[in-house]
Amino acid sequence: MTLYQKIHYDLKQDILAQKIKQGERLPSISKLSEMYQCSKGTVIKALDLLCTQHIIFSKPQSGYYVADHLMRENNIQSGYILNTGNPLVNVLPTLDLKSCLNLATEAYANYSLDITLKGIDSLHQSLIPYLADDGIYTKRSHIYPIQGITQILTFLTLFPFPNGKKNILIEEPTYSFYISFLKSQNIQPFIIKRDEHGIDLTLLETYFKDGDIKFFFTVPRNHNPLGTTYSYRQRKKIMELALKYDVYIVENDYFGHAHKLPKYVPIHFFSNQEKCIYLRSFTKEIPILRIGIAVIPDSFNETFEQISLQSYYYSYHMPSLISQATLEAYIHSSIYQKHTIKMHRSIIKKLDIIKTVSADWNPNYITLIGAKSGFYFSLQLHSNINVDILISRLEKQRVWVKTNKDMFYHPENYDNSIRLSISQVSQEQLKDALNIIYDLVKSMI
Repeated sequence: MTLYQKIHYDLKQDILAQKIKQGERLPSISKLSEMYQCSKGTVIKALDLLCTQHIIFSKPQSGYYVADHLMRENNIQSGYILNTGNPLVNVLPTLDLKSCLNLATEAYANYSLDITLKGIDSLHQSLIPYLADDGIYTKRSHIYPIQGITQILTFLTLFPFPNGKKNILIEEPTYSFYISFLKSQNIQPFIIKRDEHGIDLTLLETYFKDGDIKFFFTVPRNHNPLGTTYSYRQRKKIMELALKYDVYIVENDYFGHAHKLPKYVPIHFFSNQEKCIYLRSFTKEIPILRIGIAVIPDSFNETFEQISLQSYYYSYHMPSLISQATLEAYIHSSIYQKHTIKMHRSIIKKLDIIKTVSADWNPNYITLIGAKSGFYFSLQLHSNINVDILISRLEKQRVWVKTNKDMFYHPENYDNSIRLSISQVSQEQLKDALNIIYDLVKSMI
């Protein structure tokens, strides 16, 4: 452990043990320099790392202070948190968020949100060019604000579709909460294997032709848990097959604009405004809000309006007025561009670290899957490694990861892999955690 790491560790432990309490000022840089017999630059490096982890913050001309309780609760494990893709609430700087909220409150002070399926009109006008910038060309009547993708997925699963078909096709592995929902409803989906190369398009055509498939649920980019993206050819072919065999595509683009890939266009781009239901969430970009959008084709408009009316009585799908207005202010402001650029750059740097650190790993012990887009990637382990024991031992070293078991509908298809997320770790933490994981895997082999 280097000296600046020791300073960082000691201060963090004092904060977690509340020896230095919420809102209190830390010892000065000069004081810490004297205590550790080091340069001020070494102290500043340790303090900057604590700031990056949102444990402390600086006040100009005053010093460094312990952040509020909420911020520290997210770091309470005092380790390497790689088991969640949910960013910290303060991923959006507080002043920027307050600015958006103020703009929203002022703009809609004299409004109320009526029982409506469409939401506020001005938000739709903002979303049309916003979506077009990402290759999603649509019109106002096709856009519906939603609270979250999971809620809409449940209704799409249970509601009859215009094509009159009954079965659902999913990738494996895929979004664990959706798998849990399918199992809770005793729904047996068709399964198509997905790996770092994508899916078998010949098998997909067979399912579309003979499987009575009403929709195919897919996460084309920033895949959870693989961290991969379909190629241009695959995305185009998936939509062509869906149009040919009257199958709807439910495209989960949950990460949306936060990690924009060069020359990427979504499956919706190839749909001719038909047979593609496009879903996007803003939770990764603005984690304090529960808001997303659904882009619906003409053939599904009537069905979706029925779903929306029915959902009002069970789980109201429409985001609040303040959520819609804040999203509108966020998209219109320079804050959005600044924030997404910052997030994108951070992701790129961390993905590069993953590739660099893993380059020398023995592929017979551990294999990197993905780390090409988004927050997630997976590590496939040697068959002799017991994943549950590995996770338990990692926790003792303050490294938290997640098994991929829940992301397979059929347990027998599980490939002895774990999922990691880069959302709540710094670049340096990521390096350390990967080295800890590899060393532990070698020792278990």
